Amino acid sequence: MGAKRRQPNRNWFSGLRLRPLLQLLALGAVITGGWYASTQIGSDVAPIEHVRIEGAFAHLSQQDIRQQLAPVLQQGYFSIDLDDVRQALLSLPWVQDASIRRQWPSGLSIQIEEKHAVAYWGGKELLSDRGELFAPAVLDASLALPRLQGPDGRHQKVWHVLVYLQQQLAAIDMQVVRLTLDQRRSWSMKMSNGIEVHLGRKQTERRLQRFVSVFAMRNAPDLSGVEYVDLRYPNGFAMHYNKKEANDAQASGWSKNA
Repeated sequence: MGAKRRQPNRNWFSGLRLRPLLQLLALGAVITGGWYASTQIGSDVAPIEHVRIEGAFAHLSQQDIRQQLAPVLQQGYFSIDLDDVRQALLSLPWVQDASIRRQWPSGLSIQIEEKHAVAYWGGKELLSDRGELFAPAVLDASLALPRLQGPDGRHQKVWHVLVYLQQQLAAIDMQVVRLTLDQRRSWSMKMSNGIEVHLGRKQTERRLQRFVSVFAMRNAPDLSGVEYVDLRYPNGFAMHYNKKEANDAQASGWSKNA
């Protein structure tokens, strides 16, 4: 009778199969435990003790920023979500962008970029140099900015036209302080000398160039007493004077088409 064949140890094979599974379970338990522990570390265990705020501010204040951050800073150093901090800052009207990083062992370092306003839009908003509208809680009406007005969603178009007008009027040492696009798509502006100018809907560039060329001449007409200039003529423009200057202007011929 031959030797009895030895059967493999089934328990040994089972142990080999279970070992990787047990290792994965152990690793998962460590990761889960670490995550849970980090979420349970509150402000009492690792509080945020100092916040460093940097940036060039003209309209933001440290007090406003810290007041805005107060609710989110109740979290601990390890548990605080830096994106929550960033979103809290971006909700401030004057904040363009913000970057936040932890500063060991108990602080935050925050870099803030303030928006740069280039014009008023309507009566309640400002336009940034990135073409974005924003509405500060208190609108400072004393800023040295041009005032733009137009249909909703047309703010970038109006701004681009303003840039062109400013470039053209610089040749005669004038600036636009107000530019309006009405519902009929007709343009009008007020210049820095207080005179209103009606540009109309069509051929506005050509009309403006004609106006600039006239007032760039050495014998350009005197604008004293002019209330508004109407450029909506095919071959010239009309200057409308106040009553006090009307008679002298008619005598010179400049009250008619120029």
